[in-house]
Amino acid sequence: MRTHTLSRILTDQRGIALPMALMIILILSALMAAFSVLGASEPTLAANQQRVAQARAIAESGLERAVWALNNPGDASGIPSPLVTTAAPYDDSTAVPVMLNGAQLGVFTVSVTNGAAPNERNIVATGWVPTNTGSGPKVKQRIRVTVTKIRFLNAPVALAVRGDLDIGGNSYIDSRQDTSCGNKGGSWSKDGTERHGSATVYGAGNDTANTEVLYSVDPSSDMVTGVPSSVFDTFTYSNDELDMFKAIARAQGTYYQGSVLFNASNRVPNGLIFVDTVSGNNIASATPSSDFASLTISGDAAAAVDHIFKGWIVVNGSARIDGLFQMHGLLYVQNDLAYQGVGAGQIVGAVISQNIRDTSYTSIDSDTVGNSTIIYNCKYARDGDSNVSQSFTIKLGTYKEVAG
Repeated sequence: MRTHTLSRILTDQRGIALPMALMIILILSALMAAFSVLGASEPTLAANQQRVAQARAIAESGLERAVWALNNPGDASGIPSPLVTTAAPYDDSTAVPVMLNGAQLGVFTVSVTNGAAPNERNIVATGWVPTNTGSGPKVKQRIRVTVTKIRFLNAPVALAVRGDLDIGGNSYIDSRQDTSCGNKGGSWSKDGTERHGSATVYGAGNDTANTEVLYSVDPSSDMVTGVPSSVFDTFTYSNDELDMFKAIARAQGTYYQGSVLFNASNRVPNGLIFVDTVSGNNIASATPSSDFASLTISGDAAAAVDHIFKGWIVVNGSARIDGLFQMHGLLYVQNDLAYQGVGAGQIVGAVISQNIRDTSYTSIDSDTVGNSTIIYNCKYARDGDSNVSQSFTIKLGTYKEVAG
């Protein structure tokens, strides 16, 4: 009897509803309190996030304004080049208002200073919402970047070879036709220069061809030899600059690797052409020659309707040009160059052969029915006949946002 009573007491659930209801009410009350707190703070959090986004966008406006000013040095509101002393509003002293529908959304300040290299500028742009003054609540975002532009080497010669140079056949090199960037030599070589056949070389100094002198005597002469390697360094692209060229070429669809042939069946488009090593790494002293890029341009290979390639060709290795290829721009070869033109084939601009691994002569030659011609032209060497941008752009890996 007692066992039955104890079992009934233990299993009897009468009266449990009340404590369960009280427990549920307690839980719901806690949730309602939590939701009330979140509901009260959510608009503030959302407003803060909106102001942060607005401040970042305003800082971007300051950055864009500075880049525009750098790319328009001749404008009254532009930044002169070279940059000596930055004036307002690019000295971080002027708050420039940003308006939206007639009301001030915020302000930005911006500073522009010289970078580590002559073709670089550092920009710091700060965006403020709603303003940068007063004691009220405000939000700021800061952006730091380095902008860079393609460096014009301004080579002092039509044909520069860091090594031996062989000029033969009916080759013709002339720096007299354009002196807008100063008097240029005809050809430079670090070592010796061999001229034979009917080859003709003119520097800008006079109209007497084929005068050969040492660099120390007259750098603007026809054929200048014994040019110190340190002088070549002043018009040599660094690995960082080569990497920038690769990025530009990739974006334009003009990046190639290894062995590349341009001819009438595979024409070369205008712009910045980069032919890279097989591995994609820049050439160093230990790089095997099997990794070098190998570019061949044969015949009438230009894709343009006027049959003239306009731009730059940068080769992370060696290059060979045969036939009547016509070019307006810069040919920059990290190693050897062989050029044998015919007919109307010519390069108008400048040619630089760095001979990093001097395995053979850089030769400018031609067959008996034509000529290999290099005519110096400052504008074409500078911008590839307006096909290589000279604008400042953000340097890879330098964009940084700093919250205020």
